[in-house]
Amino acid sequence: MDLSLASLLSLARFTVQNPREGARMVMRANLPITARWVALALMAIGSALLAHLSFMLMPVEVRTAMSGAMSSPVTSAVVQGGLMLAAVQAIHWIGRWRGGTGRFEDALILMVWLQFILLILQVIQIATQVVLPPASVIVGYISVAIFLWLLSNFVAELHGFQSVGKTFAGVLVTLFAIGFVLALFLMPFLGPLE
Repeated sequence: MDLSLASLLSLARFTVQNPREGARMVMRANLPITARWVALALMAIGSALLAHLSFMLMPVEVRTAMSGAMSSPVTSAVVQGGLMLAAVQAIHWIGRWRGGTGRFEDALILMVWLQFILLILQVIQIATQVVLPPASVIVGYISVAIFLWLLSNFVAELHGFQSVGKTFAGVLVTLFAIGFVLALFLMPFLGPLE
């Protein structure tokens, strides 16, 4: 697998258009497990840095209201890494519970790949936020739709599920359940939202 930026961007575009084939190509790269863990850490760091850059571009009143949640890029990177690892575990174990055949190593690299594509979308959203702020909201909605589209297809491909629609329904139920549990645990760390 060619890891040059141009090749990765080309594969990212291809993956958005053909998510199951893109997922197969990423899994076939057969990267060592150490490289997959390093990639996960890099995606967590990149996501945290871009989130803080985006935060700095927000209006002062929004930054003040969210100051507890965005106190440190290091904390954000650790939280992001933890969330990604939790997602990998959920994709692997819930998929296996539902009769899937996916391997943990492949769930890990697919989460890294999904996060890479989301980072590209985050860069586009930040650029839009600078040039045309109202349009950045639309880019945000499109990013969420692409996230759900890719995640459903990646999980289906990983576990050998035929129906992306049923996988999508399962992904939504799982996301709501995990989001609820995480919200309960993370609330004390967010600080006052006055």
